[in-house]
Amino acid sequence: MSQAPQEPPAGPPDQPTSGPGGGRNPWAVGAAVAAVAALAIVLFLVLRPNDDDDSPDTTAAAQTTTPETTTEEATTEEATTEETTTEEAPTTTQAEPPGPQRVVVVVRNGQPVGGIKHAEIEQGSQVLFIVRSDVSDHVHLHGYDLLADVAPGQPARIRFRATQPGVFEAELEDRVVLIAELEVRP
Repeated sequence: MSQAPQEPPAGPPDQPTSGPGGGRNPWAVGAAVAAVAALAIVLFLVLRPNDDDDSPDTTAAAQTTTPETTTEEATTEEATTEETTTEEAPTTTQAEPPGPQRVVVVVRNGQPVGGIKHAEIEQGSQVLFIVRSDVSDHVHLHGYDLLADVAPGQPARIRFRATQPGVFEAELEDRVVLIAELEVRP
């Protein structure tokens, strides 16, 4: 017995699932693009250098007092009088103690931009010495004998209290390049 040829089912023809122009689901492609973008954002936030200390602290605590209101009532048989007194209390603002004195040096091609940085520091104050460089090296603050690594995208940060008066040199240790002179004054 011979079978009759079967006709293709009604409706759109099947799309190929491989090869050029193959049937890729546009939602899957969109989801893949979104996942790559999200991964790029997360990696950027995690791997970027932390420069939070570089921004100046602009917040100050404020102490304020509110006006005081006193109300007195006097009642008699014939009339009621009301007396109100308002006194403005003085408003005071108390600033936070100052943050550390910041000294920032930028190094390009192994040399301090703008020449050797000169900074005057009051003895006893906190200092944050920051060096940004496009070369890898060690930053050495002589006299205090403090050392920090610096590299492109990774600034050196040396925080210290200026307890010793005098002039102190900071250099890129391996290159023996003077980058700053910090003068601590009594």
